[in-house]
Amino acid sequence: MKKKFVPYIVGLPNLGVGLLWAMNMSVIPLFVSKLNVSNAQQGRLISMGAFTGIFVQYLVGLLSDRSNFKMGKRKPFMIMGSVLAALFLILLPYTNTYMTAFMLAFLFYFFLNFYQGPYYSLIPEAVDEKELGLANGFARVVSVIGSAIIFMLGPSLWEKNYKYPFYLGAILGLVTVVITVFLVREDTSKYEKPNKVSFDFIKFPSVLKLYLSVFMVYMSFGFITPFFVKYCTTNLNISNSDANNALLILTLAGAVFAVPIGKLADKIEKRKVLLLGVVLFALSLALGTFVKNKTALFAIMAVIGIGFIAIQITTYSILAEIVPPERLGEFMGMMNLFISLPQFLANNIMGFMLDRFGYGVFFPTAAVAMVIAGLIILTSRFNKYISKGISSSL
Repeated sequence: MKKKFVPYIVGLPNLGVGLLWAMNMSVIPLFVSKLNVSNAQQGRLISMGAFTGIFVQYLVGLLSDRSNFKMGKRKPFMIMGSVLAALFLILLPYTNTYMTAFMLAFLFYFFLNFYQGPYYSLIPEAVDEKELGLANGFARVVSVIGSAIIFMLGPSLWEKNYKYPFYLGAILGLVTVVITVFLVREDTSKYEKPNKVSFDFIKFPSVLKLYLSVFMVYMSFGFITPFFVKYCTTNLNISNSDANNALLILTLAGAVFAVPIGKLADKIEKRKVLLLGVVLFALSLALGTFVKNKTALFAIMAVIGIGFIAIQITTYSILAEIVPPERLGEFMGMMNLFISLPQFLANNIMGFMLDRFGYGVFFPTAAVAMVIAGLIILTSRFNKYISKGISSSL
């Protein structure tokens, strides 16, 4: 593989990752609804994606940092996880009871997280540092393309046979990993293997501040994701198709701006780009409270898409530069604890709140969490890691 193509080829698995997580907002909630369950039960099942993310990516990050397979540190975990995630996803729509669906969903989410963590560690190890923003930006482009595929094709495939979207997700998730594993080389020669496991991220102030801001971002995101389609159809009287179109607009807006935002993050202080993304997201959520028609909904979803892609690109780019490089997989996995735990909490909290208080709390609750994230970023600095000291803001 020629070096100039690596930032693009290494992004391909994110198409499958984006598609599979997008199913959490569309196809999987539709399937769970077929089982005639409450909002709280639906939220509980979908929150297993976040729950498994709390510990799986961290543990796999530790293992991959310390592995020494002939094909690389990350690739074996990517292959194993993608194969098993595809298997359990295909089995999921064949169940007709909530408990069986819950167990299969748990296993699907477990192995999706199993390969996602090592994959995100592979990106900065496969590309030059000066192209990290480009690589992460392109990875987000294909991620939102994957999301767009399920939002565009999911409803029509569902109408033909509700199992078809699950087949599509499994195939694309697996194929994109296989392509990258065979075409991209891991460059880990400059990294020493860490000797001990240390839960010492609190000794890195920049890392801790980034983790706290990410926690609040994904608390906000977790309030929205499992219930968005149901909110549209129940509270706004918008069809399932138009609700999916709103999600499609969000992903397309992100795709259009991902590479420019990635390049911008390579040129200016990354914290400023991250803060801009959070501000756009927070304002859009606040305005969402007053949305009463699909035109206005489409407009705020476009802005949310731009804000969210800026958040995704910059958080991973910043983290790769503020942690010891030989422990990158560990810190990537640890960050996913701060991504997954708030979603697990938020999915269950919002399910309870909707059953108890109604849909009036939907957007305001998410907006408040995002504002808190913005305040943390505004008062923080993320300093680049150097082996014998710390210097320069990102």
